[in-house]
Amino acid sequence: MIGGSAGNRDLLLNGMNKQRKLKIIYAITKSVYGGAGKYVLELATSLPKDRFEVVVLLGGSGALKEKLESEGIRTISLSLLEKNIDLENDVKSFNEILEIFRKEKPDVIHLNSSKIGGIGALAARVSGIPKIIFTAHGWPFNENRNPLSKVAIWIVSWITVLLSTKTIVIDEHDLRQGRRLPFCRQKFTLIHNGINSFEYLEKDAARDYLVQKLEKDPFLGRISIGTIAELTENKGINYGIEAISLLAPAIKKKISYIVIGEGENRKKLENLISEKKLTDRVFLPGFMENAKQYLSAFDIFMLPSLKEGLPYVLLEAGYVGLPIITTKVGGIPDIVGEEKTDFLVKSRRSDALANAMTELIVNKKVRTALRKKIKDNVVVRFNFEMMQRKTIKVYEK
Repeated sequence: MIGGSAGNRDLLLNGMNKQRKLKIIYAITKSVYGGAGKYVLELATSLPKDRFEVVVLLGGSGALKEKLESEGIRTISLSLLEKNIDLENDVKSFNEILEIFRKEKPDVIHLNSSKIGGIGALAARVSGIPKIIFTAHGWPFNENRNPLSKVAIWIVSWITVLLSTKTIVIDEHDLRQGRRLPFCRQKFTLIHNGINSFEYLEKDAARDYLVQKLEKDPFLGRISIGTIAELTENKGINYGIEAISLLAPAIKKKISYIVIGEGENRKKLENLISEKKLTDRVFLPGFMENAKQYLSAFDIFMLPSLKEGLPYVLLEAGYVGLPIITTKVGGIPDIVGEEKTDFLVKSRRSDALANAMTELIVNKKVRTALRKKIKDNVVVRFNFEMMQRKTIKVYEK
């Protein structure tokens, strides 16, 4: 009996040692290093290599693909997948994804972004993949669209959740909205985005770099307000610029506003800056690699978004210790606090942004208190190790 038990135990241990890795395919619509792209990159590159085999499926080529491959992650590019709806291309993309899933035979599909979420969840079901995870990086039906488009996107989001075995939401707001989808209440789990500690430049070094980039000095003894964001409609940068124009002259001359990022709205924003006569106050240095290391150049961070999930850039700004002015959309209140504050304002309200700026510019004590509050919240509640641990639990459950 004793010998038999020992033999069985040895067989069990040998079987455990030889247990194959869990194969995960991450899928994302575009090879863009934005919020969803950063989420995929950090999870894909940090999973224990002795337990997981990772492949990333993405639309086209770009910064995300390059970063993944530089970290040794195998990628598969989809040639036809596009963000906008195109029935013919979408059918072709579905067939392409279906073929990839059948060839790769993953244990887990982790879908990110709404377009590949719907197509990928259906392809995964048809392929018989046992675990289909979808992360909603902010519900797309919250975007500013015509009513018919909103209804169509709501239906696609609902079907995606139904087809998935589990949907991860990254903030309380999206959890509440998701649980209103019919027959889906038990499908959700809340896992906040998290960040690792990171190095950033000293204030003077960060400012020196921006001065070189702009070929002019936007600081000159001023209080600097900064934004890091894609120059797209959803980021509401135009409202931030309009807020600067609303400041009292005595306040306006004390500040500069620097928006790091690139995007489709650049020309529109440049025209607005000229129209408001702010060319000596508002600056667009363009895209900057690893932009978070330059956050220390700023005295205040502003994100005037119209739609968000749970933005990494606010976690990074909070970690650096910047007081934050932002809008009450998506998961932003999870970061800066739900309680009444003059620095968490309604979206599309340039006047409210201007009032918040004025308060922080004239009151250094308030800036200091807000800086400490946000930094403490980020360090305690939004660390990457916690996010990764909870996500792995979803994969293995």
